[in-house]
Amino acid sequence: MEGEIAYLFMFDFGASFTEEQLAGLLKNQEDFSKYEYTRPSPEEISTFNVPTIFNLKEETLTQGEAQYKFKVQAALYRFGGVSIRIRYQIADTNYNQIVKLTFDKQVNAFVQGVLAKSRKKIEAALSKVAKISINQTSETYRFYYIDGDKPQILGKYKKAIAGLMIDEPEADALDDSYVDNLISKGFSYDNKNVFFAGWESAVLVDREYAHEHELLIAEIANLQLLEMRIYHEKLTRQIEGSSKYIELFPKSGIGRYVIDSKTRELNKSLGNLYDSTRSMLNSINDMVFGTGEWYLSRVYSTFVYTFKLDEWKAIIEKDLEAISREREFVADLIKFDYDVLLEYIIILLIVIEIFVEVFYMLKV
Repeated sequence: MEGEIAYLFMFDFGASFTEEQLAGLLKNQEDFSKYEYTRPSPEEISTFNVPTIFNLKEETLTQGEAQYKFKVQAALYRFGGVSIRIRYQIADTNYNQIVKLTFDKQVNAFVQGVLAKSRKKIEAALSKVAKISINQTSETYRFYYIDGDKPQILGKYKKAIAGLMIDEPEADALDDSYVDNLISKGFSYDNKNVFFAGWESAVLVDREYAHEHELLIAEIANLQLLEMRIYHEKLTRQIEGSSKYIELFPKSGIGRYVIDSKTRELNKSLGNLYDSTRSMLNSINDMVFGTGEWYLSRVYSTFVYTFKLDEWKAIIEKDLEAISREREFVADLIKFDYDVLLEYIIILLIVIEIFVEVFYMLKV
């Protein structure tokens, strides 16, 4: 059995980049167009917002007499998302080796070391073209390609595939009905092909060694999930913070009518967060703006269902509604303060005018 394991690590670098900034940023830029989509599809339909991909230095893990060569890639998205891919191509091997490469502690420690080294290199490069602020929230995922016919592979490795999908090394202990339920959610382009998308991993069984498009969709879906997680956290913190501030705002007394700089700053931060979140939603929607034909559309929709991306979008829309309400309330407070202050000024001028007139009358 041949194939490939791709470890995907996704981050948000807190900045946006232009295509010109990313082109040539690192050495060995990948030409994604060479991965021609081999299944029939309508012509002249763009399928993906393809990132700028660079091939970094290959890394080798030595265990006794065995050597494992890993291909390392950096996929840089213009909206600020970054995916570090650490890939191992399997040749003439079996499921036991896939399990080893997935769950072995030494292999995982090696992968984490390669990740840290690659991330440092990418950070240094990106910091030269923009001010970056890396969010601590990240996503990890694995993509498996297995060369083989669907009936043969599922007949022999059905439980093993289910184990990979849920990150379970002891796959043989899984309940048969549970495994059958997971496997039933896979779908095929033809009788030889089958694709599964789980929360931890995706598995593609196919005779044709051409899985870059499926891997890219897996990556994009993970980045969409990452961005929505990050912005939901930002929105939640903002909503909680501004709600506490509004609750403490004086309801009466002279403090009620004093224009507070904090109130103006709150209004500004609410507006900026609302706008940046809208921009994020537009960006992640643009990452997959037309998949060209049913198979790739089905691959993407499987990830949408698995990661509950539509539910995440609905949550963020509710967050934005709350932000909008708070923004309107704060704006009304500021307007009211200005109106009251203006009234006070007018009253004060009237009093001064009366005082001046009385003063001159008494003087005469």
